[in-house]
Amino acid sequence: MIIWINGAFGSGKTTVAEILHSKIENSYLYDPENIGDFLRHNLPQEIQKADFQEYSEWRAWNVHILKKIDTEYAGDIIVPMTLYKQPGFDEVFSGLRKANIKVHHLQLEVNKETICKRLLERSPALNAWGAERVDEIIEAFQGVPLEEKIDNDKRTPNEVAQIIINIVYN
Repeated sequence: MIIWINGAFGSGKTTVAEILHSKIENSYLYDPENIGDFLRHNLPQEIQKADFQEYSEWRAWNVHILKKIDTEYAGDIIVPMTLYKQPGFDEVFSGLRKANIKVHHLQLEVNKETICKRLLERSPALNAWGAERVDEIIEAFQGVPLEEKIDNDKRTPNEVAQIIINIVYN
């Protein structure tokens, strides 16, 4: 089973995922951004895209690796990843559905002010990239189909992790 934690940059996905990983026995924390980093480091600058989710290879390789982990690993997979562009969202989740992988897709909702405050706590490069896309991502999430939205504005990461555990395992 995959627990996909979605949300804008700065919504708390990674923090919550790390807590879940520590609380869920036999869980694996998978980071799809590693495939994006591979593409960024192995393609000439002239053909690189601004967002690695735009690469069909990124989408296909992540589906392939998640299928492999799901097939060969006896535990649950936790995926903290902002996936907000409809074509990428559709391709990744349809690929996982075709593989008959159970996916719990949860979105952490945080208001713009909180997102911007959290982004300021990151490195300048990460802050700039995320801050440039805040409005686009917030708007895009209005059309993304979700299993569950979780307000992460006033809750602690531990409270959010417990909510997710209750949703997924009850």
